[in-house]
Amino acid sequence: MRRLAPVTRRFASVSLLLAALAAPALAQSDAGRALSSLSPDVLFVRATGAWVSGERQGSTRIVLLRTPSPDGAQRLYVQWLAVIDPATGRTGTVATEEIPEVFDWRVGIEDYRVEPDGAGSRVLIDGRIIGSGQSRRYLLTIGPPGDVTFGALR
Repeated sequence: MRRLAPVTRRFASVSLLLAALAAPALAQSDAGRALSSLSPDVLFVRATGAWVSGERQGSTRIVLLRTPSPDGAQRLYVQWLAVIDPATGRTGTVATEEIPEVFDWRVGIEDYRVEPDGAGSRVLIDGRIIGSGQSRRYLLTIGPPGDVTFGALR
């Protein structure tokens, strides 16, 4: 398992759109507009739990994206969200990190189970290695912003 570096700007536009979807009081027309502009490359978005770092706190989610790769490779991201405007309750993205092993190891995510706890969350991922078809189980551990680990379980 290893610590991951921050994601590049490439993911920023999807992050902004997904942050808009997380706003608690979207009007129906705003929600419709946000959903109609959601990229078809987004395979799923899943809330994974809460995070706390000092006086800051918020929620986390994972986002799985399809890639143009002919073998069906996927990209997995973790996002940390927090209220950025207390007056309106508007939520924004604090940080985003890619889990590059999912793409690099050619893992096709088939199922997952989220286990939130007070300090973050664990995500058990059932995957299949693209090409060989071998089933593997992985563990993604999410803490406060920037604190993630990912590795294969034996």
